[in-house]
Amino acid sequence: MSLKTYYEDYWNKRLAENGGPPIRSYIPVFLKKYAAYGAILNCIPKNSTILDIGCGDGNVTQLYKEQGEVYGIDISQNALDSAQKKGIKTQLQDLNNLPLKFENDFFDTVVITDVLEHIVDPASLLKEARRILKPQGKLIITVPNFARLSNRLKMCWGDPVDILHWSKYGDAVEHLHWFTKPKIKHTLKSHKLEKIKFVPTGLPYNFLFGLFKIPSLGAFLTVSCSKEDRLDK
Repeated sequence: MSLKTYYEDYWNKRLAENGGPPIRSYIPVFLKKYAAYGAILNCIPKNSTILDIGCGDGNVTQLYKEQGEVYGIDISQNALDSAQKKGIKTQLQDLNNLPLKFENDFFDTVVITDVLEHIVDPASLLKEARRILKPQGKLIITVPNFARLSNRLKMCWGDPVDILHWSKYGDAVEHLHWFTKPKIKHTLKSHKLEKIKFVPTGLPYNFLFGLFKIPSLGAFLTVSCSKEDRLDK
């Protein structure tokens, strides 16, 4: 089975399930900016030109329209058809087949949510994300945190003994990479991205880990960084 076929099947199932809104309606308004996707939205500057890399069906991406003009790319045409109906400018692309089909310095903000762990070469995608960002543009990333508290406890207890037993660690079999706070920070710095900030996000526990400056224990990591002008001189 090809990667494209795999993700077309994946999105066919997701579209058939018709999942709920990305930010649940029962969350009080004053807490929404701390929900997983609310925090990402809160990081995007107003009046931005925004690209969501791996936008899927646009269920989350449509939130970003509050902040500006939104583009989305994905490998699944069925998912993009759904995203387009939500007012997102879509483009079909396999993220393992670069470069991205955009000019240099095109976007104010690039969002990569739950994508880097799935692709063969995350470094090349980050390099492309930086290329298409305007000077001082913002990159926002979310990845699962393999060093989350629950995984550390499982390792201490020897369950499982072999850390390659993915499912017991809550990381799907299609994850090709594991990320921790030091790893993602080092990776971003190596790609000349600055002002790296770990954003408290995800109610209830993940936000508390961020609030108390220990995001390395949370279930996932949300990171905001920027492309600084002086690095290109």
